[in-house]
Amino acid sequence: MSRIVTATELQGVLEDYKIHLTGESLTSEQQETTITRVSNPPNWPTDHHRVPDYRPVDRNRDAEGRPNGDNAFETVFLTIMFTGVVMNATAAKVWGATAGPYFPGLFRYAIGGEW
Repeated sequence: MSRIVTATELQGVLEDYKIHLTGESLTSEQQETTITRVSNPPNWPTDHHRVPDYRPVDRNRDAEGRPNGDNAFETVFLTIMFTGVVMNATAAKVWGATAGPYFPGLFRYAIGGEW
């Protein structure tokens, strides 16, 4: 036997999935002034699905608005992690420019779905 769900029960369940935004609340007029519309450049890819619109680099953004960890441990972890990524990329570039032609597969990694 099936159970009939009332509107108030359904509303209570949907309340759990409501998105609550934090931070400063902007009025719709302020939001319209902060969002600048930029058209995509002519060479922007359109042959792939789900490619986001072009967004120019904001070089005037302050460091407080960028995520860098909530505490010292997270900041150290992120710094070490991204330093390792940069070191790996640098090693791959140096290897490719020097001994890479002699050992072509050493710094090649299989990307998901490509092997």
